[in-house]
Amino acid sequence: MRWAVILCLGAALASCGDELTDAERAEQDRELAERVREANDQAPPLIEVVPEPLLYPDMEANDLFGLACSYAPGTSMGARVIAREADAFVKIDGDVIRFAADPGSRELPANSRSLYNGREYSLRLQIDGKRTDDTNGSAFYEGTVWLRDRWDRVIYQGAGTVSCGA
Repeated sequence: MRWAVILCLGAALASCGDELTDAERAEQDRELAERVREANDQAPPLIEVVPEPLLYPDMEANDLFGLACSYAPGTSMGARVIAREADAFVKIDGDVIRFAADPGSRELPANSRSLYNGREYSLRLQIDGKRTDDTNGSAFYEGTVWLRDRWDRVIYQGAGTVSCGA
């Protein structure tokens, strides 16, 4: 659509019978370039997403077992995020999406990271509160998860229980 606007403007300029001076042509080119920049800088409407629980078949298909932190919103026990040393996983619209760990980000328990990047989204994790341990060797914390789109807008934020361990 942007190209259609540019072509229409170009056709309108070409159809003018009046000759333009170099200064006038340069000014029109500058204005046209500015309109194109504004159109390209426009972000699409914000679309919020809600991560789905990562179920056992998802975990099995993506080999999500071992040392990791699992984030579950509120009082739910269904993990929405599984974060490991090198990657993290979230399920959106039925697809399990893999994020790569940002090696320069802060290290969290179970060698997980505070920032993970994907093709369409980025994932930020924060662990708050006190640690409580269970008899199986897992540690539980309170945590927050932010999912951002490619324009760095928050499209999901959730807080809940974080379980870290093997």
